[in-house]
Amino acid sequence: MKHRRGIELAGPGRDEVVYVGALAEALHKTFDDIREWETLGAHCANCEREGWLLRWELQRKWGAGTYIGSLTGRLRCRACGNKKGNNWILGRLPR
Repeated sequence: MKHRRGIELAGPGRDEVVYVGALAEALHKTFDDIREWETLGAHCANCEREGWLLRWELQRKWGAGTYIGSLTGRLRCRACGNKKGNNWILGRLPR
């Protein structure tokens, strides 16, 4: 659907998470440090798969003051099952 001035209002790609990059200093960041329009994901070191997580569910389960880096050992790839070397990534939610 387009606005009369040619602005795209809805369409493919507007509901997707935009990749921002690796989460810098994950050992020193908590869920409170992440902005509301950002989301967390994980990157598999073995198969290079990226998956986006429900940040609010993680915060509810582990607590808002939990350091994200302390949860790195719990990341497991759903494709290959790898648990070693996985990293946190950051994305921006659609607005």
